[in-house]
Amino acid sequence: MKAVRIHEYGGPEVLVYEDVETPSPGPGQVLVSVRAAAVNPIDVAVRSNSFPTPRQPPKTIGSDGAGVVEAVGADVTGVASGDEVFFTGLGVGSEGSYAEYALIAAVQAVPKPAGISFEEAAALGLAFATAWYGLVRRAALVAGETVLVQGAAGGVGSAAVQLAHARSARVLATVGSAADAARVEQLGADETIDRTVVDVATEVKRLTEGKGVDVILELVVSANLAADLGMIARGGRIVGIGGGPQPTVTIPTGQAIAVDASLLFASSSNAGRAGTAEVLTEVARLVEQGTLRPVVGRVYPLSQAREAHELLAGRHFGKIVLVP
Repeated sequence: MKAVRIHEYGGPEVLVYEDVETPSPGPGQVLVSVRAAAVNPIDVAVRSNSFPTPRQPPKTIGSDGAGVVEAVGADVTGVASGDEVFFTGLGVGSEGSYAEYALIAAVQAVPKPAGISFEEAAALGLAFATAWYGLVRRAALVAGETVLVQGAAGGVGSAAVQLAHARSARVLATVGSAADAARVEQLGADETIDRTVVDVATEVKRLTEGKGVDVILELVVSANLAADLGMIARGGRIVGIGGGPQPTVTIPTGQAIAVDASLLFASSSNAGRAGTAEVLTEVARLVEQGTLRPVVGRVYPLSQAREAHELLAGRHFGKIVLVP
C-alpha cells in the first residue's frame, strides 16, 4: 500500500510518499481502507518531534481518518467488514492514518454519520473531540454564557463555534479576514472580531458592555494569556488547548486573583480511546440531526501531503484533508 512516512524529523520536506506493507489486524484490531485522512497540528508536531512519541521513525503519521472496514481481528464485536467508520488517535503510539490502510483499535471505530462524505467524516475527529472536551468537559459551558473562540476559522475553532452555538451560548469569535468572518457567522457566531483590524480585548469589552466573557477557548496560551485575563468576566474560565510558541508563560497573579479566574488545560487524549469514541458518537448524532457540520477547506491527494502541511502553516479555513 501507499503511505506518507517520515524517516527523520523536520519540516514538510521529510514527508515521503512510499510503498509499505499492508498491515493485518490482530486481536481487538480493525483494518480500515482509508478513504480520507485529516491534517492536524499534532501531525506537524509529530513530524518535527516537538511532540515526542513512543514510536520512532520510520513511521506513518496522521491522527484522523475515515473509511470502510476491510477486516477485523479476533475478539472484535460490534464492528464488521463493510462498515463505514471514522476515527482519531493514531500516529502517537501506533502507525498513522496517512495511508491507504490503517489499523485501529476496535473501540476507536465510530459509525460514520449518514449523509456526509468520507472527507467530511475525517474532518470530525480530533477537531470536534478537542472542542467538545475543552468547552463541555473542562469549561462546563452552559446556556446563556458568553464564550470567546480564538482562531475560529481553523478546524478546532470552527468546531467550537458550532458546539457553543448548539449549547445556546453567545459566541464571539476571532478571525483574520472579512471572508473568514462571514464564514464563521454562518457557523453560528453571534459576533466576529477581525484581529487584523481591531484590538481584540477592547472589542470584547465593548461587545460585553465591560463585563467580559465567561469562557475563552485559547489555542495560543503562551502568547495570549495576559490579554485573556483582561477579557474574562468575574469567575471566568480560560481553557488552554494549545501551548503556543513558548514552552512557558508568566501568569499575572494579581489580575487573575482579582477576577476569580480559572485557568484550565485540556487534551482530549485524556478521555482515552473509549471516552473519545463516546464523544464522537454524540458528535455524529448531532451531525445527522443537522446541528453540527464538518468544515472542509481543502482536499489534496495523499501524495501531496507536503503541500498540505505547508498550507496548514499558513492562512486557511476549515480542515485540510488527504485522499488516498
